[in-house]
Amino acid sequence: MSAKVKFFLMDEDFIDYALGVAPELASQWEAYFRVHPEDIIDAEEAKAVLLAPADVDCGLLKDECAMLKDRIISSIF
Repeated sequence: MSAKVKFFLMDEDFIDYALGVAPELASQWEAYFRVHPEDIIDAEEAKAVLLAPADVDCGLLKDECAMLKDRIISSIF
């Protein structure tokens, strides 16, 4: 997993955008990807990690998965 994918996985706004929690962020991220089209592939990989079933190996360490899960849950509630 690339450093850029991990960057997206640690960005709370990206998490909210990817999970559809904050639809108002869509235009912000669309604008970002127009300026940085080279990041689209990494963002798609990060989104796939966020949406993957819990039993899929995403390449993160166990502690990283736990921290990411906690951040996602706290951003939803």
